[in-house]
Parts: sequence; C-alpha cells; structure tokens
Amino acid sequence: MDAPAEHTFLFADLVGYTAFTERVGDEAAADVAIAFQAAAAHAAVALGCEVVKELGDAVMIHGHDAARVMTLALRLRRELGSEGWCPPLRIGIHSGPAVRRGRDWYGATVNVAARLADGATAGEILMSLRTRDLLTQQTGVTLAERGRRSFKNVTAPMAVFAAAA
Repeated sequence: MDAPAEHTFLFADLVGYTAFTERVGDEAAADVAIAFQAAAAHAAVALGCEVVKELGDAVMIHGHDAARVMTLALRLRRELGSEGWCPPLRIGIHSGPAVRRGRDWYGATVNVAARLADGATAGEILMSLRTRDLLTQQTGVTLAERGRRSFKNVTAPMAVFAAAA
C-alpha cells in the first residue's frame, strides 16, 4: 500500500471583517471580500495551487508543495497588506494527509490549518511543525517559534511557528 500523499492547506481571512462591514457598509465590504478572493485565486494559480473554496471573507487553498504554499501566503500578506483597501490577513498553514471528495478536501490536516488561521493575529502567518519541517530548504523565510498551543477540538497541543519574512 502506498504512503498517503502529502498536502498543504492554507486558510486566510480578513481580520475584523464584521467591524469593517459595519464601517464601510455591506456593498463595499462585499466588493473587498470578492477582490481579496480574486487576488488569492490569481496568486494561487500562478504558484500551482488551487482555491478549494471561498467562504465569505476567507479562502481555503490546497497545494502539493509546502514551499509554494508558503510563497503564496507571503505574497498575499505583502501585496494585499500594501494595498490600503484590504483589511489585514491572518493565515494558517498545515501539511499532511487529506482526503478529496468531489471538489473539497477533508481530514485532520484541513481542520488544523483552519485552527491555525483562527489563532493567528492580524498580518500573521502561523504554521505547524510539519509544515516548518517541509520548508527547511526554503531561503528568505525567517521562522519564529511561537511555542506549543492548544486548539479547539485538536487532541494535543501543537508546536506553532510564524513566518516573519
């Protein structure tokens, strides 16, 4: 039997989107969310990744190469963070096995990536130890250890790292 394939998932969402919506109105906020999703889809395709789904002010992205997914995360943070129209992003990345059903992905790897995104602060890219280990060859990314964290419905605390570059 073959070993399960390695997948990397990225979840990104707009920080403070509810307050942003109240401040700018539903129409403008929806336009910003759609522009964010379009920018994420464009960047994902350019890096050989796929947008699995768009969830309001968030996106779920899949890739087979953790380094490409990290490059995507850094690009989104850099480009959208400098635009002025886009609220800051928070991003979570995790790698491991997953199961595809139709156009969606399922499994603990997907769930942990979403929890990492939930745990990130504005402008922060959090990743698991597994993803960090897959990035050891990538240059230009400074990784900071964030310690062990517990996440909702994840059995054991996890070592968490943040991308600083």
